[in-house]
Formats: sequence, C-alpha cells, structure tokens
Amino acid sequence: MSSSHFTVALVGRPNVGKSTLFNKITGKRRAITFDEPGVTRDPVALPVEYYGKRFDLIDTGGFTFGGEVEDLLPKIRGQVLRAIFESDLVLFMVDARDGLLPLDREIAKMLRERTKPFFLIANKIDTKVGAAGYREFHQIGVDHLFSVSAEHGVGVDDLLDSIANLVPEESTGTEEPDDVPRIAVVGRPNVGKSTLINALAGYERVIASEIPGTTRDAIDVSIEFGGKKFVFIDTAGIRAKRKTDSVLEKYSIIKSLDSIKRCDLAVLMIDGPQGMSHQDRQVLRYVLDEDRAVVVAANKSDQWTNEEVRKAGMKTIQEGLEYATFASIVPISAQDKKGMGNLFRQIALGADNFSRRVPTGILNRMAQTFLYSVPIPSKQGRNRAFYITQVSVKPPTFAVFVKNRKGVPESFTRYLLNQLRDRFGFEGSPVRIVYKER
Repeated sequence: MSSSHFTVALVGRPNVGKSTLFNKITGKRRAITFDEPGVTRDPVALPVEYYGKRFDLIDTGGFTFGGEVEDLLPKIRGQVLRAIFESDLVLFMVDARDGLLPLDREIAKMLRERTKPFFLIANKIDTKVGAAGYREFHQIGVDHLFSVSAEHGVGVDDLLDSIANLVPEESTGTEEPDDVPRIAVVGRPNVGKSTLINALAGYERVIASEIPGTTRDAIDVSIEFGGKKFVFIDTAGIRAKRKTDSVLEKYSIIKSLDSIKRCDLAVLMIDGPQGMSHQDRQVLRYVLDEDRAVVVAANKSDQWTNEEVRKAGMKTIQEGLEYATFASIVPISAQDKKGMGNLFRQIALGADNFSRRVPTGILNRMAQTFLYSVPIPSKQGRNRAFYITQVSVKPPTFAVFVKNRKGVPESFTRYLLNQLRDRFGFEGSPVRIVYKER
C-alpha cells in the first residue's frame, strides 16, 4: 500500500450504482448519475477526508467482458483494469436486488486472480441483507460484505469506517492546492479534446474515439510541464441546444459549462483547416462570459499543405475570434503529438497572466503617459481620470477613479485596455476595467 496516498477504486458491472455511491462519499455531484447502463466511461477521481483519514476515490465505468475491437467496451475495460492496478483497495459493487449474476462472479474471479484486496458492496437495499442473501454473496469467497443504499446513504458510514481502518495515518490524498492552474479543454463534439489530453499526459488517461459523444463526465487530469503542475479538465463536446438529442447529453453539456466556471484558462479546441465555425464561436462566448483566459488549439494543422495555406488558415481563425483577440492561436496535431510544447508554453503564459498583479507604483508611473494626461471624451462636460489601481486578479481587474463614471464612453475603455496590454502584455487573459467616482 502506498504511504503517500491511499487509493480506493469503485468497480462493478454497469448500472449497479457506483457513481451514486461515489457522489455520496465525496459529497459532490461530480460523476453523472443516470438510470441507464454505461453512463460512466472514464475514471473520475476525487480526494476524500473521513475523520482525519485521507484517501482518493475513483469511480470507474461498468465492467463487461467481450465487445468488438472498434467498440468502446474494450477501452472502458482497459481503464477499469488500470484503476484496479493502481488502487490499494477495491470496492466491488453488486445490485442486491438482482442477486449474484454470472458477470459478478467473473469480476470477482478477476479480482482474486490479481490478489487485490476488495470489499463487496451490496447496493440498492434499505435494510440489512437477510441470511439467504449473505450466503449467496459469500459464495464468491468474500471476507468483507457491506449492505448499503447509495442513494439514501444507508450503511455508508459503516463502509467508510472500514476503509478508514486501512488508510495509513500518513496518507495525504492528492487534492491539488488552490494555486495549481486549472485548464478546461472545451469545444464542439469530436474535435479531438480527449486525444489532446492523452497527448499532454503522455498516456491514455481518457477514452478517445471517433464516436461522437464518447466523453460524458468532466475528467480532471494532473499533468506536469517544465516543473509546473496543471490540472486539465477533459469535457464533453458542446453543441447547440436544439441539436441535443437526449437528457444525458444535456447533463454532459452542463458539466462542460460548469468546468468553464471552475477553470482558470480554457483551451478552445477547433478543427484548424475548417476555421472558426458558428458553434466554435458560441463555445468561445461561454468562456468570455465567465471572464476566463483563452488559448485556441487549431487541431489537425498537419492538413495545411504548405506555409501559404497555413498563414491563410491562421488569419481566418484570428478574424473569427472577434473580441477575444488577446487569445493565442497554436497549430497542433493531437494525433501526432505535434505542437504540444508550444501549446503548454502558451497555456502557462495565459494562466500566469490571468493571476498577474501589477504593483500600484509601476502602474501609476505608466499611467502618467496614457491616462492622466489624456482627457476623457464626454458629452456631459469635462471628465478626467485621477487614479488607477488593480483591485483583483482572475481576471486582472483595474479600478479607474474618474470625475463622472457615467460619462466614460466605450471607446475610451477600449483605448485604456489597449494601453494596458501594450505595456503589461496580459497575453491570453481578459482584462476588466471598472470606473469609480472619487
């Protein structure tokens, strides 16, 4: 067992309630729960603290045998096996109402062959399992059996007590500090978001497939580059509301939009040769509405046949950014892992600028040339600026004290933003200006 952090993996066949139990234990609705088999595909992990004991809990997709090579089932199974291999304890979940099914027996056999310690969790009951039920479940040779109702929380405390007894005192969990930049990879469906996450991580952390809608949950992945840590969030594709076919897809899109709210920077992934589509611009507006930093990853750049075509394509994308001209555009090929270094550098630059603070002294010395000596155009009489200071970060926000804040035209705000960017950069990050009367 790992001394640095203790890992617990939830496994079982589809639709036995793993994600419901995951949300109940973590106290967060991070994993999508839906009354349909096969909703969870990629492992979702969160740290848990229970009476001073810290461990990581991993929710996995429903484990099944078989499936065609081109199907998602073998990939889901591979992710489950990886989670089992990396865990210290497995919570093997079954549906008590169904009893012990042949697939449950196969999963138990697979766990025993890997000599992995596991607890058997009989879910979907509100009372203790009867004697007959216990005898049936003990047929698979289990030492620890817990009856729970994940939905109502029955029996969960007893389960957590037993987990906590196995967690070493020195286990820290892997919750990332608040100062670690959070990067959401967003875009319309099937532009290569999951392929990009895997290319940046250096291994197949999330399932990438040509099948649209493969990603459903928002998956956090810790990645280090140049000695600096990042948390990347793989998200489901966002498309127009009128085109969403199911309630499940709507839940996935809500998770994606929530990821934008909790990130520092969004990597807007587009199909480079296609340019900025209407839906790409809509996703960009979601990011700008939340005042988040932006980097545009122009995927499939290897399809630009020559330098002239590449320049024309980049110009078209730049024109499609509209008000997000501060965003960097990075040509990449996620499939071939090309452009990853440059993309990381632009992400790091944008995230740093998103949290950047300019000292007031330096700011006001600079402002002598572009603010204090410049009259503010106004139809309501003379107006001028007296003072400027940065009041917050994420995004960088500046307060300008003026004689009449209602008399400041939009053109002056654009002028001021350009001056701040010319002197301090802020590449990749939005900048806000608010006016206050002295």
